[in-house]
Amino acid sequence: MDFDHFDDGPRDLAQVAAVIAESNAQKALNIFDHAWYIRRSRASRRMDLLGDYAGNEFFLIDGESLLQLVLDDPLLALGQENDPSFQILHAYHTLERILSEYTTRSANFEIAFFHVNRHLTLQTGDSPFIVASRMLARTLLFKHLLKLGLPVRTFRDLTDPRWNKYRNDQKPMFILLNDGNVSTASRYSPNRVLGQRKFIYDLLRGSLAVALLRGTTYADSKIVTFVYEPERQGTGGVFPVSFMNFLRQVQVQLDARLDEDLDKPAHELAILSTTPLPDGGFELMEADFIYTLCRSLPTVSDFFLWLIIIHFYHLPTLSVTERSQPAIQLPSTISQNLCDDLLTPLFSHATHLLSSFDARLPFDFDGRAFVSTAAFVIRQAGASSDVQDVLGSELYARVQSVWSRLQRKAESADSFLASLPEWAREMLQVETSAKETSGAASSSIVGGKGPGLQLLPFDNPVLNPHLPSISAHVRNSFETINDPTQSPTSPTSPFLHFGSVEGTMFSDTQHWHNQKSILPSHLGGAKGKPANSWLAMKMLRKNQQFMFNLQMQAATITGASGSVLRQLIIPSVKTPSAPAAKGIKGSSSPDKRGDASTRAKPTKKKQKTVKLSSKQLLLQKIQDQKQAEANDTSRVWWKSKLAQLEKMDVNVQVQELGNLLRNKRAEEELLKIEMLSYQMQLQVALWIQDPHPSSPESQDRFSLSIMRLVKQLVDGKALTSALKDTITTILSLFGFQEYTKSILKDARILEGVSPTFKFKKLVKSKTGAPVYDFMVLKGDPVHWQLRLFGEFMDRSMDSAPDPRVPFHPDAWQRKVLDCIDANHSILVVAPTSAGKTFISFYAMEQILRASDDDILVYVAPTKALVTQIAAEIYARFSKKMDAKSCWAIHTRDYRINDPQKCQILVTVPEVLAIMLLSPPLANVWTPKIKRIILDEIHSIGQQEGGAVWEQILLLAPCPIMYVLLLELLNELSLMGMMFYSGLSATIGSPETFNDWLETVQKSHGFHHTFIRHPHRYSHLRKFFYVLDDEPEPFVSLSKHESTTRTRFLHPITALSFGRGELPDDLALEARDTLSLFQALKTVGSKVGLDFSSLDPSIFFARKDGLLRQKDILEYEAKLKTALIELPSEHDDDGKAKSHSNLVLDVVSQLQDPVLKKLGSSLDKAPTRASFTDNLIHLLADLHVQNELPAILFNFDRTGCEIIALTLLEALEVAETRYKENSPGWKRKVAQWEAWKASAKERERQATVLEKQKKTRALDPNSPPEPAAATWSWEESFDPDQPLEDFSFIDYKSSYSLSELEEDIRNLSWRGRAQEEYWALLRRGIGVHHAGMNKGYRSLIEALFRRGFLRVIIATGTLALGINAPAKTSVFVADSPFLTALQYRQCAGRAGRRGYDLLGNVVFYGLPMDRVHRLILSRLPVLGGGFPLTSTLVLRLCNLLEESNRAPNVVKAINALMSLPRVSFASDVGHDYLVHHVRFSIEYLRRNALLNEEGKPMNLFAIAGHLYYTEPSNLALVGLLRSGILHTICRKVPLKVEDDDSRMEEAKRTYILLMAHLFGRRYLPTSLSENKERLRDLTLKYPSKIVLPAMPSYALEVLRSQATDILDIFVGYARAYAESNALTEEATGRVPKLPLSGAWASRSGSPSHDNTTNSPLTQHLRASRVETVIRSPFVANSGLCDDDFSTVQELAETVRTDIHLNPHAIPCLDDIISSADAPPEPKPSSSMTISILKTESPMKQSRKTKQKKKAMEETQDIKVNASKNGNFGQVREQAPPLKLNAYLYDFYIHGQAQTIVVANGIRKGDLWYLLEDFRLTLLTVKTALEQLLVKASLAARSSTTGTTRAGRASELKAKKTRATKDGWDDTSSDESDVEDVEVDSTLVGSRDETLLDLDVNEIDEDDVDGADEEHPNVNLEFKRPTGVTGQDWLVYRVVSLACAEFDAKAKAMWA
Repeated sequence: MDFDHFDDGPRDLAQVAAVIAESNAQKALNIFDHAWYIRRSRASRRMDLLGDYAGNEFFLIDGESLLQLVLDDPLLALGQENDPSFQILHAYHTLERILSEYTTRSANFEIAFFHVNRHLTLQTGDSPFIVASRMLARTLLFKHLLKLGLPVRTFRDLTDPRWNKYRNDQKPMFILLNDGNVSTASRYSPNRVLGQRKFIYDLLRGSLAVALLRGTTYADSKIVTFVYEPERQGTGGVFPVSFMNFLRQVQVQLDARLDEDLDKPAHELAILSTTPLPDGGFELMEADFIYTLCRSLPTVSDFFLWLIIIHFYHLPTLSVTERSQPAIQLPSTISQNLCDDLLTPLFSHATHLLSSFDARLPFDFDGRAFVSTAAFVIRQAGASSDVQDVLGSELYARVQSVWSRLQRKAESADSFLASLPEWAREMLQVETSAKETSGAASSSIVGGKGPGLQLLPFDNPVLNPHLPSISAHVRNSFETINDPTQSPTSPTSPFLHFGSVEGTMFSDTQHWHNQKSILPSHLGGAKGKPANSWLAMKMLRKNQQFMFNLQMQAATITGASGSVLRQLIIPSVKTPSAPAAKGIKGSSSPDKRGDASTRAKPTKKKQKTVKLSSKQLLLQKIQDQKQAEANDTSRVWWKSKLAQLEKMDVNVQVQELGNLLRNKRAEEELLKIEMLSYQMQLQVALWIQDPHPSSPESQDRFSLSIMRLVKQLVDGKALTSALKDTITTILSLFGFQEYTKSILKDARILEGVSPTFKFKKLVKSKTGAPVYDFMVLKGDPVHWQLRLFGEFMDRSMDSAPDPRVPFHPDAWQRKVLDCIDANHSILVVAPTSAGKTFISFYAMEQILRASDDDILVYVAPTKALVTQIAAEIYARFSKKMDAKSCWAIHTRDYRINDPQKCQILVTVPEVLAIMLLSPPLANVWTPKIKRIILDEIHSIGQQEGGAVWEQILLLAPCPIMYVLLLELLNELSLMGMMFYSGLSATIGSPETFNDWLETVQKSHGFHHTFIRHPHRYSHLRKFFYVLDDEPEPFVSLSKHESTTRTRFLHPITALSFGRGELPDDLALEARDTLSLFQALKTVGSKVGLDFSSLDPSIFFARKDGLLRQKDILEYEAKLKTALIELPSEHDDDGKAKSHSNLVLDVVSQLQDPVLKKLGSSLDKAPTRASFTDNLIHLLADLHVQNELPAILFNFDRTGCEIIALTLLEALEVAETRYKENSPGWKRKVAQWEAWKASAKERERQATVLEKQKKTRALDPNSPPEPAAATWSWEESFDPDQPLEDFSFIDYKSSYSLSELEEDIRNLSWRGRAQEEYWALLRRGIGVHHAGMNKGYRSLIEALFRRGFLRVIIATGTLALGINAPAKTSVFVADSPFLTALQYRQCAGRAGRRGYDLLGNVVFYGLPMDRVHRLILSRLPVLGGGFPLTSTLVLRLCNLLEESNRAPNVVKAINALMSLPRVSFASDVGHDYLVHHVRFSIEYLRRNALLNEEGKPMNLFAIAGHLYYTEPSNLALVGLLRSGILHTICRKVPLKVEDDDSRMEEAKRTYILLMAHLFGRRYLPTSLSENKERLRDLTLKYPSKIVLPAMPSYALEVLRSQATDILDIFVGYARAYAESNALTEEATGRVPKLPLSGAWASRSGSPSHDNTTNSPLTQHLRASRVETVIRSPFVANSGLCDDDFSTVQELAETVRTDIHLNPHAIPCLDDIISSADAPPEPKPSSSMTISILKTESPMKQSRKTKQKKKAMEETQDIKVNASKNGNFGQVREQAPPLKLNAYLYDFYIHGQAQTIVVANGIRKGDLWYLLEDFRLTLLTVKTALEQLLVKASLAARSSTTGTTRAGRASELKAKKTRATKDGWDDTSSDESDVEDVEVDSTLVGSRDETLLDLDVNEIDEDDVDGADEEHPNVNLEFKRPTGVTGQDWLVYRVVSLACAEFDAKAKAMWA
């Protein structure tokens, strides 16, 4: 359900009738798009299909859309007008490359072809040659698909019965297809697009989602595209029936046009059945096919047919490289004749024949090889050469055998060679184009024959041993720097002066977005001081408030047992005083956790008995006496309470006893036995008093409660003898007498203890007969246990006592502890609630006890989890040390305590990665780290931020412990000298991940262990809420009766979804196993299957005690096996009945009858009204059923708020109705009003009483004082306070309403939330999502834990490890973000260990088939990426050099560079890694970011700090170095005012440039290319919607930069290829396709030796296009090694042996593509001069100039050839994705609501997007400040010791240069500049990008200080000495634009 209402609103369908009458397809398309498709596009989301959406779910790829991508490839020479090229090998390569993007990511898909969609593939309506070419290619590609082993399906359309059956059986989640958006002027283009749009419409109206194939990007493990969620509206639709009929008629017209063009009906693609081969095999079949084909072409010339036969037989003998022929320039008459008259009928007839021949027939055709063959044969004929000699005897004989069968007029070749047709004679005049030699191809790359890529020198002793030895000319760096012909990425630039000819060495000493020193004072940084006393007080108050909130939050956190945590005081290692324990303020009871100091590691040595001294014996005796006295006191207390209880009603006794059990005395052993025994007595009494004690319901209820108490007593391990007899009697009555011995075997009998009460007599003394017959249970005890006792069974797994922990750990937990003690790296895979939390805190306690210096780092993915973990650490541990803290918090936005002076640091992954890459910390902080715990490690596979986790794992110089929680990967721990612990709960491929981790750990020299535990501790019971279309009005909670609409879902019923597979983690409760057995038994009896061995009574016959969860797991496995292995059977008619039908029969037995009756109607999505109207009834039902507290999960932030406000409105309306209609309420209010009215009288009486009191004090004989007035309820009455009946608050909570009001006041005075959210809190409802204020969220979490709030509406962020135990998790409405992972993670919040033995999961507002899909879903394979980007290489060099090559850094880099695989998600090896690093260094050197020794320089701050935005960060560096900002400021005078129009224009252009690089959000093509709709939006709103084009001069710089990047990595590809000897000539390897592998020709067979050496073959071999790095399959279209146009093209078309990851390369292709909008007006003449003058960093090298000239010449040739008809028209291409202008628009108008409504940015995402961009602007601003300061210092240093005259001369020269450049620098006053004092701390020490605490910084969720100036923006930065006027003006523009954007963003927060 879309809560942002993108698809709502009126639809204009007024013109439908006119369009139908006019039969205008274009207008119909416009109506369709305006009324429906654009709305759906705006509601779509661009997301990762695998990581964020589908996971491992099954989906379809539309085959026609797939082939469209292949045939529309601009590089492919096929199907172009007047071009006979038909390069099918290139098409095969493209097809397999696209599919490999999915297969390598383990996507679960099949390919489906719909015949109705073929017109976009064929381009129906275009010229017959294009259609025929694409039709033949479509057929051949389809045949090729069938050979790949991928499942391929064919259907006619969506009404095809085969499709309906397939969809119902396989249940694909979505279909990946194109939407038809291709820019074209073809007349039939609207018809084709309209047909595709209708297809999408029909899909989305049903239950199948749609994702767009065109425009999909593949990055690392991600597949990112637009996703359209289904509408699930069933019948009906948006458009009238007449319009839909018109759309069908459009389809009919296309079919007719296609048939007309082809002179016959178009065939359907079909998977042909194979038949036995004829005796002659394929050769005979091939001959028959060629013969039949030639016979079907009676109108073509004999010579053409003869050439065709030659080509058919000769082509299979050619290798792939021999088929790589250049294009032959043909006159237009020849090419047109050849295409239209000869090839068109050939392609058409071949297509139809292939549909009837065996699918294995190896048909092939190569257009360029055919033309080359024809030209050569004609030329030889003109030279009177012998045909047989030209062709070779073998080929000639085969051709003649077919020719003779044809019986054409010309009986032999000689007869028609003598009289060639006209087109053949003309071809004699044509010469083939010059062969493009490999020498030319390699002239611009490393290793070529020419000068090649000239590598810049690089010499680093650490990296040198790892980098490959590359043979290339290395230029001297000084020579390079001073070469005026250098490329635009030369190391120096005349802009942003870097202080010296070699550039400025970089030392990062400031915060990444302000000017404050990074380093703490104890590491040499400046000690931070508040600017004034007011700020100092603010800092103090803020810290105090945080600590108070943390303390309160800590008091709400409980341990695994559910008790409040008790803080453990750990002494400093230097202070050996005894530890003590203290309570936390606000806590009520201590945890049972023992003192950890008394624990010791388990030992096998027997402890010696210590003999006590007499004094010790005396002390012990005294202690025992005191304990006995205490016991006697407690026993007296209990007897008095017992006497009081016995006077009460039984029901009241039960309630009072429950309160007494919470008393601290109840923990005493003997008293607890007595109290529990009496509780059991009360249950017996209630049973006796029950009006129907023998009813099954009563028997079940009371027998269960009694058995629970029996188990609780027995588990206590101590019983009185009387109690033992009572339990024995009860077990006998219940039929459990056989279990008595086993149950009581471990019980310790307390002798001499008499009970305080007499238990009811249950059996007669004489006969032993039961006193109450109804207490005798007659059913089987095993069945009773399965049916009722499942959640109370013993759940331990081989548990045993262990002194290291205060509980009995299971076997796997003990193994984890052993590994931690042994300092191993471990991977622990376990489900949520399995018991993993203790691992982290055990490791923390080890660290704290070991020393005062060791450090543990706990990494959480969200700041909310960071705060909670810190609170829990605070609640558990206390340790006081000099000048250090026990713990600290460090996130991007704030820190508490000093993160570098603590022992436990809680942080986020980005911060830890930055700290690990910090050079100063590498020497003083990093070596101290002994453990790192990574929480929620499954984030490693997410679309954004996942690479940071991999970087941490790779750089850690330590053993690692990972804990991957199986269902929800809840712990991943890395451990050792540095211990990494990852807490998470979802991983689909732990084995693969473990293999990689083991490799990483071994490279660091550490031992690694894998531990797996597959079983969850508590079960989850699932329910489906059936919505009522017209629910009754909600009255009140007390009067609400359960609607019974919450229906139970047996897990096995999910198989009705159509899948026959059960996920590994689909668990069954004990009662589920019983019902499954009964269903199997019922179905089996009908078909003759015997399941008696699975009868519980038989299966558990050998069990002599109560069943345990371990037994149930074994039974569950057997039942699942029996279900899966159900055989096929026959129905009454003798027809075979499938296995799936038998499974469905079992499912039918298990289905809830109400749900079964509703059937498929439950698959329909609810209406918005029905969804909202039923919400209050859902919560009221949960309240009545005692299933609160609950968390309602909705994955839309706006949706959470709408749901909450809907509930608030329902409660308020019901309460208002009650108040208006309740006489009792009205009387109460009237009484209160009267009480208020009498206030003055009460005051008067109080005055009189006071006087009388004074009189009585003086007069002892006065009458006695009257009784004091009692408290009146009116004093606390508030009529506006929500009534209990209309609130979900738990009024029994220890938290009071007055405390709530106090907390609301503390938060609301700062404006932290809207009033509606306070009103929700007052009714026990909270809203929790990342967009809410941090303080509000923390309050919500604390109140929920304390039980005050009983309802939270939250997004999935609450499930990321937040401690929020609930009884029930509710999934409210569907969402594309509700994935298999999120489902498990959110469901796991219910039934957490220590709180509930069972959790409830309710599905509300979701279609039933979606629910079944979630239950059966499988976790996706854990994704990853290639973490070693160019920016990371830069940061590693910085770490290495700036740390002075610290030993641990050297070790980490050596280990990283020695890994056989750098990523677990990739199979690329070590050789690829080292080559990638070497050429990344080359790129960084050329961009002046590294010097020759590998030290960072110049603009490293921008590149390094914005690492997460690569390649945008590197693009910005290139733009800054090229002087783009100076160009933007060209028209701005130096003394201009801030509000001058020229300054405004410069700021706007700067923001436009930044918006093209950062915060990039694509628009759906259906909107960005719809000019009419855009015009409507831009007229209605002030937004531009589509981001305007990047300034042309900036775009030109990016293109030049992209060219350099391309040259570098082409050189990389050549060097990599040569180092591995991958060329075919060197190794003899056969070229390989990405999926199917080697493509072998027939040239190797003996029968073809003659052919391969024939003059024809030698000619083709000599004329071929040779390549070394480009795939020979792509070279089939004539492409060479030196004509790559983009990095993306390079990556997509290199040989399969060469690994190139475009996302690990700073690829600018996407930026350029989206920035290259329609041409802009060129800059003014002065600006043009500026660009020319600033050309020095942009000049092309000689090689680049030559290449550009060659490209221009080639372009001219192509243009001329096109005019001659040789090359044909430009192929239709889909328009590039365009950027949303939301950032630029917000800067212009600052209207947040307009950005939501017009730009289509979802409300919940807007804040984050704006905040990220704001921080980016701050980062650039701060980097410029640092650079200007460094330049100033360099300038001052260079002038030291010179005379004033010399300085004046220098200044004059500088002014002269500025004037010459067109700058007026007269405003720069030297005296003013010289007096500026530069703080030495700004440049005095070295560091990387450490995030420092700024207490004044604003938290991303915190609007504190929204009414204040942001210090980071308005800190005054004065112009340093020596900074030129140009540079200072650039800084002013950047700073002012940043401040303006910041101000508008703060206005939105306010």
